[in-house]
Amino acid sequence: MVVADPIYLPENYQERLEKLGNVRIYDTPPGSLEELKSRVLDADIAVVSHCAIPEDIFLAAPDLKFITLERTGYDDVDIEAATRAGVAVANAPGYSNEAVSEHVFALLLAYIRRVTEADRWMREGRFDCFRFKGRELQGKTMGIMGTGRIGTRVIELSKCFGMEVLAYDYNPSGERARKMGYKNVSLDELYKYSDFISIHLPLTFDTESLIDDEAFNKMKRNCVIVNTARGRIIDEDALIRALRNRKIAGACLDVFAIEPPRINNPLLKMDNVILTPHSGYNTVEAMEKCTRITIENIEAFLSGKPKNIINPEAIDYSAMKGEA
Repeated sequence: MVVADPIYLPENYQERLEKLGNVRIYDTPPGSLEELKSRVLDADIAVVSHCAIPEDIFLAAPDLKFITLERTGYDDVDIEAATRAGVAVANAPGYSNEAVSEHVFALLLAYIRRVTEADRWMREGRFDCFRFKGRELQGKTMGIMGTGRIGTRVIELSKCFGMEVLAYDYNPSGERARKMGYKNVSLDELYKYSDFISIHLPLTFDTESLIDDEAFNKMKRNCVIVNTARGRIIDEDALIRALRNRKIAGACLDVFAIEPPRINNPLLKMDNVILTPHSGYNTVEAMEKCTRITIENIEAFLSGKPKNIINPEAIDYSAMKGEA
């Protein structure tokens, strides 16, 4: 069994992991794809946190039966290749729902109350309580794109702030909308009427670059867009144009089209943008839960009752026996 890149692993969880078999733990990220290959070469089971997993990995590791991701997202994992190789892949669904939902408001409140700007001003020895006039959330309209677990939690928190909520989803639930007090709308309506927009859609062929020039042209000029989902859902060049031309007021971004963003990315120098390094998931509570789910995934696989499997069809080709 191999932990192929650094994970959150307190002592009690490491002991629990080591009881499951021989474990080799790497506490530094692999410097290249070749190094990642070498780490999993002889593994039956691999734990992977941040690394992308292309087809090359499955070709390089003939004994590999199971990969468990210490994360929820798997858009950078070649699931089809895993299935062809008979490698079951599991993830840690839902571990960061609360963390990411709260991060939406950490970003948004920092933006509308000009927190980072005021902090810098104070550290430069300047004190001016009149300079930093902000905006309030109460009475404003929040547009939610995607009503999965995180989107639904953001709706709940929005209602706590006294906001009106509009929501867009491919499969809208009228019953949930009635119970929670929000309105299902089309994308065009959401763009037109929202003061703030928070993205909670998965990255798919249909959602890549979904928010483009046309979308920004439909938004309010005082709209602030928040993205804690996947960077490529927004056409980043279109976003830069919209911010430069004041088509929208600002953006709060935890995710980017390329991560880390290139040093010359204009977003890094814009004063109407707040940025965090894809850290919305990263709380003590969320990481503890993620590690627990990850180890439970291994235990379940070894017991012949795998769970949280992304490609269940691969189970038919996996040995499901033997030592890790």
